[in-house]
Amino acid sequence: MIMISNLPICCQPPAFKLLAAQVPSIESPDALLYGAIAISMHQLDAVDPAKVDARIQRYVDLIRSRVRGRQPQAVMAHLHEVLFEEEGFRGNSSDYYNAGNSYLPTLLDAKRGLPITLSLLYKSIAERLGLRAYGIALPGHFLAGVELGGSIMLIDPFFSGRELSTEEAHARMQQVYGPEVEWSDDLLRPTSNRQWLTRMLQNLLNTFAGCGQYLDVAAMLEMEMLLWPDEDRLQRDLGLVLARCGLSQPAFQWLDRYLKNNPDDPQKTDLTQLLNVLAA
Repeated sequence: MIMISNLPICCQPPAFKLLAAQVPSIESPDALLYGAIAISMHQLDAVDPAKVDARIQRYVDLIRSRVRGRQPQAVMAHLHEVLFEEEGFRGNSSDYYNAGNSYLPTLLDAKRGLPITLSLLYKSIAERLGLRAYGIALPGHFLAGVELGGSIMLIDPFFSGRELSTEEAHARMQQVYGPEVEWSDDLLRPTSNRQWLTRMLQNLLNTFAGCGQYLDVAAMLEMEMLLWPDEDRLQRDLGLVLARCGLSQPAFQWLDRYLKNNPDDPQKTDLTQLLNVLAA
């Protein structure tokens, strides 16, 4: 297990602390919501998690006030009416790779975001309304799933809550990865909260790396280490990014720890040479 007490180095402490607080109950609905809020707090100032929660609850209360029966179909109809027709939540196709698309507070303000962020909002509201909802982590495109009448409905919040068939979901994957991408019904299984938050962090990590924001890349790795404390590769990756940022001492500590635990790493020679440079 890594020494979390050495962290954070690059992540904003309130963000790191809030995510760390979710880990013991990571598969609870609140842990997913507050974990997502924590991720946003690395870059967003003055985020009040309780106020974000309250904004979501206001949508829940509004939708519930319109439902006259107990049929889940009616609940879902009003959910879609409020979120997608009245509030206009949908995907940000024109600025897809903007980091703000991954942040729940930004989504609530702009009503534009990534599939994974929109699906998180959808799931959070649906569950509070009594629906059985979960995330579906398709490669290249995140969806929401809702159990309704003994079957699973696939919902695409990025495209204004459109219902998809399995064939259409496969087609979405093909748009990203090409016509030869393999399909399996296992892809429709509910994703865990830990995997959900990891995918959000990986999206941001890739965005920051593409912009050369390596201190932010390191911050995302630090948060990912909270979710996967026994994943040694994260120690290596963090050490390499810290070295790139010129943070020689913590880079040396993490790479040295990694190599001691993984003496047979194929890149041991290169990593040892880097350690010698960092120690100089």
